[in-house]
Amino acid sequence: MKKLLTATLVLGLCGAFTLPANASPEGDLKKFRTYHEKRFPKTPFNDFVNGVYSIDPASRSQWEEIEEFPPYELNIEKGKTLFNKPFANGKTYGSCFENGGIGIAHRYPFFDSKSGKVITLEAAINTCREANGEKPLKWKVKDLANISAHMKYTSRGKIINVEIPNDPRAEAIYEEGKQQFYAKRGQRPSTRKASSSSMPSVAR
Repeated sequence: MKKLLTATLVLGLCGAFTLPANASPEGDLKKFRTYHEKRFPKTPFNDFVNGVYSIDPASRSQWEEIEEFPPYELNIEKGKTLFNKPFANGKTYGSCFENGGIGIAHRYPFFDSKSGKVITLEAAINTCREANGEKPLKWKVKDLANISAHMKYTSRGKIINVEIPNDPRAEAIYEEGKQQFYAKRGQRPSTRKASSSSMPSVAR
């Protein structure tokens, strides 16, 4: 099994970082880590998991203050209630997952060799519903987000260890995802010169 990432490392810090096409997942991981270690040499490696909060003291302070009374607690509580609410057949979501669905969310997403697809936690929640005679929840409906939030909260602090199997289908999905992640999006500042010579250039 090819291990890709052992934690959710600084995905928001990749602004100028690019990866070569068709590199191996292991090679990508090495370049990814090396880039950020050189760019932020004072940041302990294990703290990169906190994203921008690991490099910006002001943002980290605000984040830690918010965590004293987290605004998402209500959603997690709603998710817990829904998670434990029996289906019409008397079973619950816990019947579909190992360990009753507690502390296992960090194992998602993963590549399923039988279907040849990447299985997300949200997809697994809907698969569970259908297996128990219930209709799947819509992706943008709060119930699905709340159930997912509850399950992920029970895995808080655990390492997300994404693996890329030795399967051409999995490797193709990885390459597609990498291209999507690093693709440039949004507007860039205009480089056209101003009509008046007295006006400063928009882009320097």
